[in-house]
Amino acid sequence: MTSCATIPGSVELILDYEEEDDATAVEALLKGRSVADLEWEKRRITDILHEMESLPGDSSKMRELLRILDRRRIGPTNRFEQTVVFTRFYDTLVDIVNRLRHSRQDMRLGTYSGQGASWYDPDSNRMVEVDREEVKERFLRGEIDILICTDAAAEGLNLQTANMLINFDLGWNPMKIEQRIGRIDRIGQKYEHVYVVNICYAGSEEEMVYRRLLDRLTQANLIVGTQQISLLPVEPDEFRQLAEGLMTYEELEKRSIERLTQQNNQAARMEMRPEELFEIYQRLSETSESLNIPVDLQAIWNTLAGSATLRSAGCVVREVGGEAYMEVHGIPGVPDGTVLTISRKLYEEGLTDDERRVHFASYGDPVFEALLAYIGSWELPSCARKVSVDIEGMPRVSVVGFAAVCRGPGDVREIRLIRSWRDLQNISLAEEETLRDSELDLLRKQLAASAWEEFEPYLAVKRIERENLRAAWVQELLNSWIVCELLPMKSESDSQEAPFWPALRAVEQLAERNRVLVSNGPLDILQRFRQHLAYECTLPTIGDRGPVHVPGFAVKAAAEAAQRAAESMKTRRSEMVVGSVVARLRREAQERRRRIESES
Repeated sequence: MTSCATIPGSVELILDYEEEDDATAVEALLKGRSVADLEWEKRRITDILHEMESLPGDSSKMRELLRILDRRRIGPTNRFEQTVVFTRFYDTLVDIVNRLRHSRQDMRLGTYSGQGASWYDPDSNRMVEVDREEVKERFLRGEIDILICTDAAAEGLNLQTANMLINFDLGWNPMKIEQRIGRIDRIGQKYEHVYVVNICYAGSEEEMVYRRLLDRLTQANLIVGTQQISLLPVEPDEFRQLAEGLMTYEELEKRSIERLTQQNNQAARMEMRPEELFEIYQRLSETSESLNIPVDLQAIWNTLAGSATLRSAGCVVREVGGEAYMEVHGIPGVPDGTVLTISRKLYEEGLTDDERRVHFASYGDPVFEALLAYIGSWELPSCARKVSVDIEGMPRVSVVGFAAVCRGPGDVREIRLIRSWRDLQNISLAEEETLRDSELDLLRKQLAASAWEEFEPYLAVKRIERENLRAAWVQELLNSWIVCELLPMKSESDSQEAPFWPALRAVEQLAERNRVLVSNGPLDILQRFRQHLAYECTLPTIGDRGPVHVPGFAVKAAAEAAQRAAESMKTRRSEMVVGSVVARLRREAQERRRRIESES
């Protein structure tokens, strides 16, 4: 479970940008600025810096951060529960590290940013510059207690050994905040509760909105259940409008409540009951057991560890802490001593007191691919041949196997098709034998038959895609027809030159009805593709055209289609007329009909 808290720390300058890259941020800030603007800003910043020099001690934010971390000290030791601290700016990261080292010299710190990474070495009592991968490994091994990060760590970094994330400053992009939280709240997290703390200055727009609005939403029972929030539903422009007095707090509260209500309603519609999830997982488990995966991680390791070819090249299998790895030697393109493993623990945490990078023995890893290339450079014996077949209906897809002459019981000559690691078990190659072309033809047919059985379900994807496209075109055709029929009826006059926007508003009012009768419907299309419609229509059974009853929400969808069409036209709103929009929609409807017919 993720818990969020906001701690006020007195006024923070809210900046427009969140880029960590200084060059990008500077370019964004300087765009459209004059020399006079910059000279004024330089003088103002100089004045602010002079004022800051007289400020006593740490900021209230920093003092609050220290209080939080002190509560996470482990007993009387100099160690702390693992915590990740995020800031948007590299300069802020440097300041946090300097102040923590000054006030808590025994704290085991680490940093991770776009500028690089470092960690506190207690033996030398200094911060050591290293690559970012090493800092990640040391954190996962428990050698770093407090990791200070910029958003360079917000993606693709697993830090699930920590159970608290502190946002020292907040960005107003919800996705970035979610990405930060995802570094610790993920599969492999060993704690039952994961805490997210947001620090902001008391009296600032941040504090007012977060404290007051969070309380208000909680009182309204909008923050409940499994759908929790880590960032309030407030847009960056709304904070700016609030700060400039262009929006009242009550207006912001109303908007936020509406958004969160809508989010909760949507989440409730999409949320699955526990028994449904259990059934899905059970089916997935049964499906995965029936799939014949050609090779798995254990098979890869058994092959590598047992390879006489690799041993003769100098590769050695070793073990540390019960986790096995291979030290690679004598392989072209791979530095001697490179470490390769299938242990996820070793891959994530690295080797203790060893700076060598650990590579994962799977496809895509450059070291593993180099091993495959080295082994593949040896010619197959005459008793074995590679066999491949193309999959009909799936261009550029082929299935590969190997044909081999083997010795069966009683030394009988057997031809076997090898498609997976399991087929190699207890096999005895007849190395003096040679495969004949006629024997290969039989195996190709066998391989093609098994490949077709495996891939046949995937061949249905294109058919399903065509059906979905046709359904979308039918629905778009229906939207165009509805609004083209209703717009002239609801205009101020029966003229094509009637103003468009008042007519559209009149059409939208019809959406409040349960059912709406629309004349001149394309019955030929609707009857043929009735199964593709998103809702039920009452259709006459005779004729190509006729009246059709549609639900009110269909009228709303049609009105929205007309609005999109009008907004895409290069015409002023005051000059937009019904006739021009209807003509545009009719042309689009004709194109939809042509596509529907061509795909039938």
